[in-house]
Amino acid sequence: MTAVGDPGPFASHLGFRVVRADAEGAVVEATPGPDHVNGGGILHGGYLNALLDSATGWAVHATGAGVVAPHVQLSTQFVRAGAPGRPLVCVATCISAGGRIAMTEGEITQDGRVIARATGTHAVIARG
Repeated sequence: MTAVGDPGPFASHLGFRVVRADAEGAVVEATPGPDHVNGGGILHGGYLNALLDSATGWAVHATGAGVVAPHVQLSTQFVRAGAPGRPLVCVATCISAGGRIAMTEGEITQDGRVIARATGTHAVIARG
């Protein structure tokens, strides 16, 4: 896998690293810290959603240069609790991209086990 550019200010603030974004999809990694947990001590769902949002967005970006791809909808299934201090790997793919809407899937693993998965739709907006 080859490294890609800056994931953007918000994703950088959360510690997300874009490892790969190409025709195959995107891989975004993160190592959550103690600030990313909820009151129960497990990873906050908002942090996991932000990771899925970033990775699926990168998968859409990789389908064409100059495309902005904000989410229209994201449906997340939280499979098991995640823990801080251990790396997360989010793999995302763009299932289809039309002139206005793109469909995506993403999955987060930690220690080789699925933590969360999502399907989503993104608006496809040409920069210009």
